[in-house]
Amino acid sequence: MGKVFIQDLIEGEPITSFFLAKNIQVRQRRTGEPYLSLTLADRTGEVAAVMWEGITDELRALCEGDLLKVQVTLGAYQGQRQLTVARARKAMTEEIQPEDFLPCSDKDPALLMAALEETVAAMANPHLKQLLQTMLGDPEIRNRLMRAPAAKALHHAVIGGLLEHTASVVGLCRIIAEYYPVIDRDLLLGAAILHDLGKVRELTWERVFDYTDVGRLLGHITLGIELIQEHLRTLPDFPERLAMELLHCVLSHHGEYEWGSPKRPKTLEALVLHHAENLDGKINGFLTFTTKFADPQHPGWTQYNKSLERYLYFGVDGPEAPDPGPPVSA
Repeated sequence: MGKVFIQDLIEGEPITSFFLAKNIQVRQRRTGEPYLSLTLADRTGEVAAVMWEGITDELRALCEGDLLKVQVTLGAYQGQRQLTVARARKAMTEEIQPEDFLPCSDKDPALLMAALEETVAAMANPHLKQLLQTMLGDPEIRNRLMRAPAAKALHHAVIGGLLEHTASVVGLCRIIAEYYPVIDRDLLLGAAILHDLGKVRELTWERVFDYTDVGRLLGHITLGIELIQEHLRTLPDFPERLAMELLHCVLSHHGEYEWGSPKRPKTLEALVLHHAENLDGKINGFLTFTTKFADPQHPGWTQYNKSLERYLYFGVDGPEAPDPGPPVSA
């Protein structure tokens, strides 16, 4: 039996396939009978699901990220797509292909990494160049950066999303630095490369995108500062003021205290980094949401976006975003 993907489901047509289980809850109907509420997902999307009968002990014990074989039919509830599950069991290892279940960036991670390395190689500041070459050459950082998502859900929530987001922010910062020559270009581009690096330790992506224990307790900004300082300690000649300004850029890139920023931007490079990073996240979030959550009842509009607290309009022909490719290095 071939895998049927979320994007290929047809309303009213029963199918049997394999999906990843998320947001699992055993609830009670008004009669007191249990039913199962969950989200079924694969690399093409996700959809809410409900199973009204046949809730076995195995299904009661489901964990986030378990893989299921299910018989489902796509319908709608309160204007939203919903799957009704007729039968379900845990999938066996030999029945599944792991790459079917987590979305991946459509950008080549090797090309993106090469573009970052070319950016570093073109730097005139020897201290920043040495620090960044050391960090990008660290096996733990490099291997995890090639696969980590940039977030659990809001933007670039795909395998390789962190590298895609980083490369995009570097590209935006390069354009701004060329427009405003007063900006310290090497400092800005170095900070852009490092700003979210703590996410290689904050996030996990085995079966679902989630937070590690240290990620929940410390967060990616703190973890990123720790990573940078670990490598700065190996470079005793690194200028103290330059280190301070670089660390400030990373500390303040969320911009505002209410957005989880320990500090607000107080240098030109920090201010530019904050707005470039925020812009890239917002654009990716918009494009991802309009692709996944179009409202069939209102062509050109999405379903309600809870994080932005609004419906989004993308036009009757859908969003058409040009592919900028990896950022140029110089």
